[in-house]
Amino acid sequence: MKVSLSPEEYDALRALLARAAGLVFDETRKESMAYSVAERMHAAGLRDVSAYLSRLEDPVERQHLLDEVTIQETHFFRNPPQIRALRLHVLPELLRHAEANGRRLRIWSAGCSTGEEPYTIAMLLRELLPSASGWDVKVVATDVSSRAIAAAHTGRYGTRAVQLASPEELGRHFQAAPDGGYEVRPEVRELVEFRHHNLVTEPAPFAASERIDLVLCRNVTIYFARETTRALMARLHHVLRDGGYLFLGHSETLWQVSEDFRLVALGTGDSAAFVYRRLDLPAERRTVLPDRRTADEGPPPPKDERRLRVRREEPADAPLLVGLDTLVEQAGAALAAGHYAEAAQLAADACVLAPLGAAAFYLRGLALVNLGRDEDALVELRKAVYLEPDRGFAHFLLAGVLDRLGQPVLAARAYGAAADTLGLQPSDVTAEELGGRSVRELAQLCRQLERRLVGDDLANVVEEVS
Repeated sequence: MKVSLSPEEYDALRALLARAAGLVFDETRKESMAYSVAERMHAAGLRDVSAYLSRLEDPVERQHLLDEVTIQETHFFRNPPQIRALRLHVLPELLRHAEANGRRLRIWSAGCSTGEEPYTIAMLLRELLPSASGWDVKVVATDVSSRAIAAAHTGRYGTRAVQLASPEELGRHFQAAPDGGYEVRPEVRELVEFRHHNLVTEPAPFAASERIDLVLCRNVTIYFARETTRALMARLHHVLRDGGYLFLGHSETLWQVSEDFRLVALGTGDSAAFVYRRLDLPAERRTVLPDRRTADEGPPPPKDERRLRVRREEPADAPLLVGLDTLVEQAGAALAAGHYAEAAQLAADACVLAPLGAAAFYLRGLALVNLGRDEDALVELRKAVYLEPDRGFAHFLLAGVLDRLGQPVLAARAYGAAADTLGLQPSDVTAEELGGRSVRELAQLCRQLERRLVGDDLANVVEEVS
């Protein structure tokens, strides 16, 4: 069954989903909404959209539609930098804190989809805490989709869901399922508690006085309006204890949304993960923790006095000391001259000096793209747009990388972000990325590419279903 939605019908559906779950659907998602509505109309035995809109007064059917539009593909051990940060930094720290405070640990996987994320956290906990005897450890996993929660309860998954797991992790945490897939082992499953929950309309699924140690809310707020995200962050801030962590998706940021969390860098280089932490002291806010000096080294120098020793071809007894601005300028000059390897190294040095400097990550990503190293560029460009969401050229480059790597849905989203941010530029601004043509022209191109990818993706979905 094929369904066409009139502007009035689409507006009615968008308003309903915004009220029900805070979900935002722009014009680019009209076709996918029509597909979801067609699926539900077929299941309900209806052939008229207006009749289906009336059926949505039933809470059960509203839930079915939510299930249809919110199911997302996910994987175990998704986002390797964050997994490394959890395994090496966050979970060991939280367990040490719990050891000193009654051996109680609470983690919330908010928007857990079909369960891969909370089970992954439980697996990491089992590695660090093989025996939970004498401990009160729980991963509370919630999602607005009842269908997703039902799938998570089974603990059974196909090979695609476990593609990021190492052979050792597969052997340790999974067992063979009767259907030939994989089943999460009982000792992992016992740490996870699944609940149906609406992040927008319901309070946090904990007692009013209860405080938790870690919230994972990854790739959830990308579907929300800014005000909805702002209200959600206030609730997450309230439920987290002082010092607790908040993990968002790689494309999500609290920039201009909330100042109640401190951005911290965990790890170094390509393995670094940027996460948020709840710290109550006002002086701690809007700062970062990338500097890992030992106590013997003393306090770090003032920011404006920091220098980085950069390797060059000069003799060893003639080291070159340069500042951040110089490194960024040199990286840009090397790019302009076509010296891409040198530009990538200069930008990498700048990233070390300023781990939260979006410009350095953007320049390194641009250099790597020119070197044909898309997978490496992906890491740098994601950091650039994470740290500075209004950097339109970084969104543009990121979209191209994602498209070439065979990720059309994410590429379309990045092209849309590029169009949105570049469209804010004055009309007389030019773009080197387009050979000196206007930024507005680049924004229009990004919008066209977004629509092409959205259309291609929908065509692939229809072909798979049929």
